[in-house]
Amino acid sequence: MSSSLLLSLSSKPSLRKLALRCQTLRTFSSSSTNPYLLYRVTCCGEKGDEESPGVMTQLHTFDPAKDEHIIVGDKPFPKELVGSSLVGCSHGWGVFLWGQRSILISDFCNPLSFKSKPKFIRLLPRPDLISCQSDLVSGVAMSSSPQEEEDYIVAVKFTGRPVSIYKPSDTKAVHLTMPHNVFDHFEPSKLMHSKRDQRFYMPSSGGHHLWSWDGHESTEPEFHELRFHNLPQFSHSELQLLDSCHRTQHLVESSSGQRFLVKWYVQSIKALGFNCGGTKRFMVFREEEDMNMCYTEDIGDLCIFLGNNEPFCVKASLFPGLNSNSIYFVGEAYGEGYGVYNIATRTPRSFKPKPTTSDSPSGQGFMLPLWAPHWLPPFPL
Repeated sequence: MSSSLLLSLSSKPSLRKLALRCQTLRTFSSSSTNPYLLYRVTCCGEKGDEESPGVMTQLHTFDPAKDEHIIVGDKPFPKELVGSSLVGCSHGWGVFLWGQRSILISDFCNPLSFKSKPKFIRLLPRPDLISCQSDLVSGVAMSSSPQEEEDYIVAVKFTGRPVSIYKPSDTKAVHLTMPHNVFDHFEPSKLMHSKRDQRFYMPSSGGHHLWSWDGHESTEPEFHELRFHNLPQFSHSELQLLDSCHRTQHLVESSSGQRFLVKWYVQSIKALGFNCGGTKRFMVFREEEDMNMCYTEDIGDLCIFLGNNEPFCVKASLFPGLNSNSIYFVGEAYGEGYGVYNIATRTPRSFKPKPTTSDSPSGQGFMLPLWAPHWLPPFPL
């Protein structure tokens, strides 16, 4: 097979118990939680009650280090989020859309926000696009959380050509538009912010190029061509399998500044449970030097988290129970499923959560639609 073809492959505890549990979670230090998955938000009562004052919600989370479900209850559903859709997450802050052009960010989905009222920050209106382009989002990223820096930047990739940049100090949003001759290659792309060089990055749908910008209106976006090395050898049947898969590309950066390009291969399936679904393969490329990507099956002590969130990675040894050299993934759009992938053995496995029972007093409740499941990074306690 040609090198061009290879490249194109290219428990439900009470609130008090939860607080006690958080004090014992193993972490970066003694003051952070594990990374975890938020996979469902439900409202108690009947559908329509979310518009009533004081209706309570439950955040359904999963701790992959313990293979354990935790439901956080007693969180009033805020009026600011009525009728909204959760389209992505970065630094533990969700990006919410509602109405025709409204957009905000909030830490509501952080279970530890019960210590104080959730924060809501309205952003400037979404771009005025034809059809429903600004209703569909493929990626979000933030330079930092509002709690870390006042001068943070939010980037949102909408359907088609536009990427919108929001800064709290600006009086208008910056809407970047990709040229007609390249935007098809970036249409479903994810976003990532690099702490190393203070730039946003977006890989092309084929994974051969990157688009980057620093978030300032005066700076022109830059295009980067990736060069691939040490490509793996595949049998004919393996190539046929990968060629039949839907593929997405994700750029992720470690705390030390090491970057990886991850290609995710999925065979769509109709039914989804809490399992690894249609995920068949990941291919990981390590950046050896500027834009030179080398295929690898060893990322050391790191583990990567991919989903409807800005990709991130942590050191597994700092979170006992996490698997090093692995990718934790979640997705429903193409049947990706829920699971963890061993990079060395090239095998996915489903999560095996410990069984729990519902803690809804009435047994009634409904799931909020259009709230995408996503991974949340470690939070300070």
